[in-house]
Amino acid sequence: MDRKFLEELGLEKETIDKVMAAHGKAIQSVKPADDYEELKKTKAALEKQVTDLQNDLATKESEYSIVGTTLEELKNEVETYKVKDLKTSIAIQAGIPVDLAGRLTGETEEELKADAEKLSGFISKKNPLPLKPTEPEATDKTEQAYAKMLDDLD
Repeated sequence: MDRKFLEELGLEKETIDKVMAAHGKAIQSVKPADDYEELKKTKAALEKQVTDLQNDLATKESEYSIVGTTLEELKNEVETYKVKDLKTSIAIQAGIPVDLAGRLTGETEEELKADAEKLSGFISKKNPLPLKPTEPEATDKTEQAYAKMLDDLD
């Protein structure tokens, strides 16, 4: 509310002064008197504390960074290793060669297991190799002697 508005309404100057005085009292009664200054001081102190804490955090992050690596990059790297380990263990459980574990796709463990089962269906199971050689024995007596000596070493 301002004087110009009241003058445009056609009120007399004396009436305008009384209205303005009453309006000023109403505004002053709504304003907190002493608490307002205290709140301002508290706000300034809290803003300074936030700034100090942000500076401390930036300092700590730079202290603990490893040759230019930030904390967030390290967290991402740890997460990558966890996923790689999970893929490897699922591949072993599904009978997939470890070399193919990196080819498993999925975001969750269940999706990775489903993909591993699908991939294991495409991989043919090879017959195990015999434990002893199946070749005929050498006919040369010298070679037979060496072969016997090797067998005796076991």
